[in-house]
Amino acid sequence: MHRRGSPSPARLKACSGHRHSSSGSKYHLTFCPVRLLLRPSNGLLSFRNHVLGLSDGLDNFGTPQLHLVIALFVAWILVAGCLVKGIQSTGKVVYFTATFPYLVLTILLVRGVTLPGATDGLKFLFTPTWSRLAEAKVWSSAASQVFYSLGSGFGGLLTMASYNKFNNNSQRDAVIVGLMDTFTSFYGGLVIFSILGFMAHERGVAVNQVASSGSGLAFIAYPEAVARMPQVPPLWSCLFFFMLMVLGIDSMFTTLETIITAFMDEMPRFRKWKLHMTIGLCVVLFLLGLPMTCNGGQYLLTLLNEYAAGLSLLFISLFEVIVICWVYGFRRFFRDIKSMLGAEPNYYWRICWMGLTPITILFVIIFSCVQYEAPTYGKYNYTTGGIALGWLSLMASVICIPIYMIFRFCRSYDGNILKTLKRINTSTDDWGPALEEDKEKRRRLDVPDDDPEDVSEDNSTNSSGSSPSNVSDRSSIIVPEKEQIEAITDTVYDDSIARSNPAVNYALRLKSLESTF
Repeated sequence: MHRRGSPSPARLKACSGHRHSSSGSKYHLTFCPVRLLLRPSNGLLSFRNHVLGLSDGLDNFGTPQLHLVIALFVAWILVAGCLVKGIQSTGKVVYFTATFPYLVLTILLVRGVTLPGATDGLKFLFTPTWSRLAEAKVWSSAASQVFYSLGSGFGGLLTMASYNKFNNNSQRDAVIVGLMDTFTSFYGGLVIFSILGFMAHERGVAVNQVASSGSGLAFIAYPEAVARMPQVPPLWSCLFFFMLMVLGIDSMFTTLETIITAFMDEMPRFRKWKLHMTIGLCVVLFLLGLPMTCNGGQYLLTLLNEYAAGLSLLFISLFEVIVICWVYGFRRFFRDIKSMLGAEPNYYWRICWMGLTPITILFVIIFSCVQYEAPTYGKYNYTTGGIALGWLSLMASVICIPIYMIFRFCRSYDGNILKTLKRINTSTDDWGPALEEDKEKRRRLDVPDDDPEDVSEDNSTNSSGSSPSNVSDRSSIIVPEKEQIEAITDTVYDDSIARSNPAVNYALRLKSLESTF
């Protein structure tokens, strides 16, 4: 008869040969790998029972937990406080939120590589397992990670780029962002796996038995490893979690600015209420996040992370690259770039945009669907209803694209399907640079403003029945100076006056100032 809580004789026999604790207790086998594998770690138990209050499944959803609701509320208060003054305040805050994580990563890297077992973790990081390339999950996870870290498919890059000058070297910026993203991922991997190697050394197990992904890495494995550090564990824990908070807030800046900017572009009359809209949007998103604070919120979060934030990004990006290169037309797109940069993109970019990128995305989507596996959370397997909810969350964002296409077609249909398709897929007469000086730069290009094949009888009139203006007609329009527009509209349009793109903003401003000039 052994004491309650002590290992059974079978486990004692299995653990023979492993070192005991310093207390000398016969039953306190702190470093026994068998015990570690059979019994959940303290970090896992604490995260599930105390932090999440995790229920037994999605069917037992529970109620919002007060400490998580307070944490969510404080997070949105911080985000709203940084966004109340628009892009100006966001730009200042980003100077800190974008650089501070590098400082923390450097501190943790220096500390991590000096710990025992760090070498094992780094070897695990750089030793590939080639057989896993045949798994669709690896490809889809890698693609989702690239889209997440770069921000592709979210609209944030387009929104922030629209605040640049028209002739800003966007090609250079794209290369820099890609290189910095790769460097940051590599740098962060060194930090994470050096600490995981130390944790594996302390437990006496292999690195792959302590490595995990998602919330398991951020809130279980890594904090537990940091708590085992010999010197000042609370300091490293505070630095790590403060870095996570800064990264989360930094990510939300772009997300909210994208939503607000898109809304303002469609309904510019609400620009004077931008402060109220920003606060209102934060309140709405706070309310939408409340289900995640329930006992079964982690199961819902896993579903959304798997479906709504995974495959949907690939579908949206595939539509985006196809529409730009093959509907709008790669020749027009290259001319647009030439009008901004002075030269068309080289063959590397052409090959990527016109073929390599859409083929790669399509391959990942098909491969993921062929080897589809239902998501799991720990030992919990989702029911049919839960999986259906995940697919609905995926379709909620993707279905908007074909719905809008059908809506535009039905609205413009004139009895001829082919002519209607061609007309709605042809750029409108006012499409182009926002400022007149940039329009003039485009006019000086050798290539006409519109492709010859687009000029036909079926599109000689626009949707309102009036004849489109040619380049010479537009050049005769008297346009106010940029300084005059900025001075008059500064109080009305807030920070959006700094944006030189898209063209619709400029046209709407001119219309609102027509009586003045």
